[in-house]
Amino acid sequence: MPKKTVETIIETGNQYIIQVKANQKLLFNQMKINTSEANFCTDFFEDISQARGRFETRKTFIYKDLHGISSEWKGLKRLIRVERTVITKKKESHETAYYISSIRSDKASLFGNHIRNHWGIENRLHWVKDVSMNEDKSKTVKGMAAENISILRNIVINLFRTNGYDSIKYAIEVCVNNLKELVRITMCKTECYKIT
Repeated sequence: MPKKTVETIIETGNQYIIQVKANQKLLFNQMKINTSEANFCTDFFEDISQARGRFETRKTFIYKDLHGISSEWKGLKRLIRVERTVITKKKESHETAYYISSIRSDKASLFGNHIRNHWGIENRLHWVKDVSMNEDKSKTVKGMAAENISILRNIVINLFRTNGYDSIKYAIEVCVNNLKELVRITMCKTECYKIT
């Protein structure tokens, strides 16, 4: 994310938690240095989950040491390191991710839960669009067509979920040649929606 965007977030009175990737070379390398010592962390949080034969551990470490990081990252207050270990029957994988945040908190659980919730959105929407709906393979690029098709995909996902389909892949298989079910889904009355 560009530094200008971070500046806009702060100027509008909002907060950020942003993942730092290797393409942000200076910040990424400095974060690896500043978060390398576990004994310098402000707080630590561990979250363990198990579902569908997948065992996942997420460790979140919070750091205050901003030494060596450009002051152009407006509002920066905390550095976060998240270590994920995923074990399935076939393999074990390890990943370390780095984040910066403008939130002045020393509670690792706060950051860990926010980051995990973001991954939930990523998995429930973007992964579905990429895998079940082949969005990444789409060659539509002219004008606003790609954006419009993405909006239509979001509408379809929302209609399926509103009508009780947890698996979008299954919903597509059921509805693709079933006109009655398609009409039922698209004619869903407002009672189907949870009032919040």
